[in-house]
Amino acid sequence: MINMKNVLVCNNCKKENPFYSMICSNCNSFLRSKIPNIDLWETIGKLIEIPTQAFGKIIQAENKNFVVTLMIIVCVKLSLAAMIIYNAFYSVNGVPITFLNSFLLGGVPSIILLSFFSLMITFSNKFFGIENRSKDNFAVYIFSFIPMIGGLFVLTPIQFALFGEYWFTFNPSPLLMKPVPFLILLIIEGLLFIWSSILFIVATYSQTRNKIYSTCAGVILALLIVGVIYFRNLVSYF
Repeated sequence: MINMKNVLVCNNCKKENPFYSMICSNCNSFLRSKIPNIDLWETIGKLIEIPTQAFGKIIQAENKNFVVTLMIIVCVKLSLAAMIIYNAFYSVNGVPITFLNSFLLGGVPSIILLSFFSLMITFSNKFFGIENRSKDNFAVYIFSFIPMIGGLFVLTPIQFALFGEYWFTFNPSPLLMKPVPFLILLIIEGLLFIWSSILFIVATYSQTRNKIYSTCAGVILALLIVGVIYFRNLVSYF
């Protein structure tokens, strides 16, 4: 069996407790300081500097505040990505697809997929002897989208300023309008997705402490998200 272990050891009785625990299940001694809420800006800073610590605090926080807000923003970001990809490669007769359509068939299914994946990771971790909770896994994966969320708030205004609605509709293609700025922005968007994908891996590692397992899980999640957007576009096309 794969060796995976991330626990809190009680200083009093030496019993191993789940990483999210605050009180020892054996002697009721305190294992760590209480973390009532997630500090958003501190967490963002830690995600950049020491992501394992950031994910640790997210897991141990009693209230998973900001998760719902970030989930909605992630849904919007993935919906825009789905709309852009469809209009760039699958648009029929030059008619662009709407944001609402992409939101319902691209963004929302991605969030459902993320919820299902978090549940599957929970069961998988338990199979390997890691006591964990689905809400913690979902929270760390949502926070892993912080680079892409940053891109939504920073890059989207720049994209709109340079290309207007054509960045989203590809009618005409922004590549033909301003090729150099288009390629630069596209590369930055790709790097932000890669950064989020790396955080998927670190988020899993924060629970399991197994590099191979965490890498596989993170890569699978990244591919699943790309797959949902791609196949959603393929379905719309046909």
